[in-house]
Amino acid sequence: MATPLEKQVEQYLQNGESKKSILRKLDTRDNHARLIYFLNNKSLLSRRHKYMWVNIALAVSLLLVTLNRLLAIADAGHFDFYLLADFIVPTINFYVLREILLFQRTGYQFLTVLTALGLFYPENRVMPLIFINLGMICLAIFLYLRLFPREEILKP
Repeated sequence: MATPLEKQVEQYLQNGESKKSILRKLDTRDNHARLIYFLNNKSLLSRRHKYMWVNIALAVSLLLVTLNRLLAIADAGHFDFYLLADFIVPTINFYVLREILLFQRTGYQFLTVLTALGLFYPENRVMPLIFINLGMICLAIFLYLRLFPREEILKP
């Protein structure tokens, strides 16, 4: 059985190869669009090492916000139909956390947009949480711009 394309791209990136050389090695007419998507969605190994601690700080703050939300759900103590709806936000947060820990471009985009939209919710504008949310937005934008520079985005 052949190795999935995303895992092949990750292996080559872990070996320190450039995105253009990976594109030359793996490009076929059938997988060209998917290959470009995977290459644009992953950051280079050197940048991952350079910004690892900033990324961990962002992941920890997202985890703390998610755990805070889960504690608020448990504290409410109601078990009804809306309980399922309460778990939507933590589920999305865990998905975004996974994407961030894997240095995926979409994770930083989702985190920026969803955290900014979350500021419309009054519960997210209380004093300590608003600074955490604003910090997460700033860190996500910073990492997005540093890990995925515009000049390295591959065009189809």
